[in-house]
Amino acid sequence: MSGRILIIDDEPHNLNILRIFLNSLHYEIFTLEDGKEAIAMIKEIMPDLILLDVMMPEITGFEICKQLTGEADFDTPIIFLSANAQKEDILQGLRLGAVDYLTKPFDLDVLERKVEIALHQKAKIKNLKKDNKQLAKLVYVDALTGLYNRAYLDITIRMIEEGKKQFQAAMMVDMDYFKDINDNFGHLVGDQVLREVATIILSKISSEHDLAFRYGGDEYLVLLQSEENCVEIADSIIKAVDSLKVSLAPNKSQEFSVSIGLTKNFDPTCFEQIISQADSALLGAKNSGRHQIKIR
Repeated sequence: MSGRILIIDDEPHNLNILRIFLNSLHYEIFTLEDGKEAIAMIKEIMPDLILLDVMMPEITGFEICKQLTGEADFDTPIIFLSANAQKEDILQGLRLGAVDYLTKPFDLDVLERKVEIALHQKAKIKNLKKDNKQLAKLVYVDALTGLYNRAYLDITIRMIEEGKKQFQAAMMVDMDYFKDINDNFGHLVGDQVLREVATIILSKISSEHDLAFRYGGDEYLVLLQSEENCVEIADSIIKAVDSLKVSLAPNKSQEFSVSIGLTKNFDPTCFEQIISQADSALLGAKNSGRHQIKIR
């Protein structure tokens, strides 16, 4: 099993024994004699396991452990190695969040097994976090287009109302004559068109500041953090969809286009009104012949 192990001990002899032994087990080893440098060193090398001496000058292992476990995102297992074998010391180390406490002199075979167990636990935590991210993606991302879905829109609305997110413009993007695309070429082609339009939208907005949602069917909602250049962004989406090429049935061709309703009247206290204004602008674009932008 591989892993990055940081050993913190002010005794060079102890460090040398541990380094040689754990290197023989094919772990990547880092050593540190000065406990004061521990916090910065840990953030730099990001170890999978920390072996931490308790009694060190200037700062104890207990104090280092308390600082580390007090950070919200800290999940590296710690094993204390100490000559203090008193019950209260062992309990204090475990109460601070260490996964184990070995007293010196320790048996190397026992240490080997303890290290293996701790690294397995670390790997499990890492996999769980990865799984949770994937689950969150499934919950909040539309499976067809890869855009955010209505569930994440609800969360975004709450964040807007609480002042945690700010936007200045919103636009509704709707496919023109999408029913004809499905009727003439089938739903598989229709789905491909929806994916391609979603990709175009994402390419035209800021991935860092703006958000795009599949609002429903062939309709998309885009929230823009800045109203500057919002008309140019909408126009670039229309032009890109005009150039869209999708594999169709033999000897058949189809032009694709979208209509866009845009509003700059972004009142964070009334999101329903924002949607209503963008919808009203979109309806105006469709009633005026489609394939255009209307602003309200």
